[in-house]
Amino acid sequence: MKNELYYNFKKSLEQKYNAVCFDINGTLTEEKSKKIDNRAIKLIIELLKRKVPVVFITGRGETGLNDFKNDIYDFIANSIGITDNDIKRIHVLTNDGARLFYSNGASYEEFLSQDTYITTKDELNQLMKINATIKNINSNYFDITYSKDLKTNTIINIRLVFKIKNANIIKEVNDALEKIISANKLAGIYLTRGIYKDNTIIQIGTTTKDKAIERVEKIIGVPKNSMMRVGDCGDIHGNDYLMLNCQQGYSVDKTSGSVDSCFPIFDENGNILKGVVATIELINNSKILPTVCLEKADILSYKLNFAIAEKKIVLGRKKLLKKYNEIINKNFETDDGIDGLFDKSSGSILIPMYEWELISNNSLKEFWNSQADGNLIYLLRDDNNYLLRGSSTYYYFLANRISLNGRDITTKNNVLEWHRNYIRFLNDAEQAILNTKEINSLINKKLLLGILDNCRNVLLVIMNHKLVSNNVNDNILLDISSKENKDFNDIYNILFEIEDIMSKICFEEKVLINKDLVCNLVRKSKELINDNFMIEQLSNEKKDYSKDYRAYREIDNFGENYTAVSLYKEKRGNTNDYINACGLSYGGIELPIIAKIVDKNTIESLLLLKFNKEVSGYSNKQLIDLRKFNINEYGGLINSNVFRHSNVDLFDDNVLTGKTLQLAINSLYDSDIDVNNICIVRYPGINRIDQMFLDNIAAVDFHLFFDYIYGLCYSSPYSWKDNEWKNKDGKIDYKDSIGVFDINRKKIIECLIKNHDYNDNSEVGEYKRRLLK
Repeated sequence: MKNELYYNFKKSLEQKYNAVCFDINGTLTEEKSKKIDNRAIKLIIELLKRKVPVVFITGRGETGLNDFKNDIYDFIANSIGITDNDIKRIHVLTNDGARLFYSNGASYEEFLSQDTYITTKDELNQLMKINATIKNINSNYFDITYSKDLKTNTIINIRLVFKIKNANIIKEVNDALEKIISANKLAGIYLTRGIYKDNTIIQIGTTTKDKAIERVEKIIGVPKNSMMRVGDCGDIHGNDYLMLNCQQGYSVDKTSGSVDSCFPIFDENGNILKGVVATIELINNSKILPTVCLEKADILSYKLNFAIAEKKIVLGRKKLLKKYNEIINKNFETDDGIDGLFDKSSGSILIPMYEWELISNNSLKEFWNSQADGNLIYLLRDDNNYLLRGSSTYYYFLANRISLNGRDITTKNNVLEWHRNYIRFLNDAEQAILNTKEINSLINKKLLLGILDNCRNVLLVIMNHKLVSNNVNDNILLDISSKENKDFNDIYNILFEIEDIMSKICFEEKVLINKDLVCNLVRKSKELINDNFMIEQLSNEKKDYSKDYRAYREIDNFGENYTAVSLYKEKRGNTNDYINACGLSYGGIELPIIAKIVDKNTIESLLLLKFNKEVSGYSNKQLIDLRKFNINEYGGLINSNVFRHSNVDLFDDNVLTGKTLQLAINSLYDSDIDVNNICIVRYPGINRIDQMFLDNIAAVDFHLFFDYIYGLCYSSPYSWKDNEWKNKDGKIDYKDSIGVFDINRKKIIECLIKNHDYNDNSEVGEYKRRLLK
């Protein structure tokens, strides 16, 4: 039996936990004392620093809570590296789970000063009823004590403290209480038994520890059954039994005898440990990491609190972006800051139509005004502006790939034509720059930014192509800043120079442009795309290139990406350590490069993380059990050994459910790599919360916004859905009743329609036909 128990214990440690619930007495306290062991406090501090919520559960009431508070507060608050938000991650369940205490601030006065009842008013009324009947039981055998709310005097639980050791009499009293509960149909009343100072105690309460923990998981926002439970009285009559009688339950003293729950703690030699030593051994050998993905949150509570979080972002955004907007206003004589230079829908450099008409006919304007068959090829127009991204270049795939039965297919001919178009674009652009005399005029800076933006696009598309095509079936962690990965390093070096110049033109005052430097970057971009063109011409034809050559980058606004990463740097706090910046494929591949530009002295390695289809495929991803997911069971993570025992900061363009982020965190953890911080450009709006609560979907944990997840300046461009989530075939459909999911994409398609340069069989043509029905 011991071998089976030991095997199951070791197996249980393979699960990932996102929070820890500790019983206090006997689990965290010094031997034969109520004082919290300093070693246990240090352990708790490390969990808090890792963004892991810590819940304490105790039979103590408010008086005992104050003793506990005095025991731990100074030690924790004065610890190096602890933050106010870390302190607020502590919660305490008193009276075996009847009330939850939490903090609204980090000062001593605010610490654990707030509370909410886990139990209901009806359950408390039932407790009053049973209290009135206890006097009918022979009380010569026990004393009665009460735990009360010190503010309202409400009875929270009742304790029968036995003065005798006779097990038969104790059982008779317990049986009598059970009959009273049954006869009066007091479904909200529970009996638990325990030992305190060698005296048997029967506690009458309105909840049990296991039910309280299940409720708290929802309140604090961790997935169901992802909270590790640690106690000391796990025997069948012990007061921790119900809490520990599960696969995530561990006892540092008495156990139930089960081989698959309420595990004792073994050391590496198979010896059973006890007390605080056992608690420390357990935590140090468990997979405990923060969650950004809530799988079983309560939708009503989530929606209310998410609305509060989104309101704070909206109200605080203007202040956060003020300095960036002011610099752009000075540099480009606009009043709209970032939105006056970058179109907020497409991300393109924009020039108002009135401003376009005022530009004298110079070579850069003539270049951008290039046409074929009477249609603009290098830029588009919306109702009020020229957008410096064109139908033959930036949006070529969107305008030309075939859309058939709801599926888009990119052919080899599409890929080759895209290369040809961009080679011509870069040739024409270089000549136009060389022929421009006043290169540093305000309008010419905008026109040059548009060229650099297109160079940036070419290189990011090719980088993604190489990442995907070379690692189709692999999960890989690729260092693009390493010369060992020459293809990627070559792209990175050019991208870094391009984006560094773009950031200076936009976000530093009155920067002068070096014409030769810009021409050199255009030439380098052209050489790289030409080399890739030659490879594609000779390569075997594939059925579909859509994953290699992305038709549309959902969030492709350099200004927004730059400011979000800059705010991440400001808010994450100063660090003397080097940071490895890791972008998630596909949307996050640019962000580590921007991070390096923003923080050259701190960012060290620039990594890209790509999953295989088995992990990243949308339907597969939603079915994965995050608690039991291990990347090593899905082929492992190539190159992760290079970064073992290190830390990374994760970067992605967008978040909705948080599941991809959590898979990344878990995969890196499985590879002995910790995630210190996360930077996300755009947060989901409250208009898409219903999507988060569909079958097998999840919701991002907004509790970690600006605590673990930074950036978050801009909302995701998703429509409000007014129709059913499932179509007639029973499949989930994210589009609203007019066929729109991504509002930004809708705008680009409408601009392409009005430019009249698209394939009738493309997504653009299909959209037009739907409009004209």
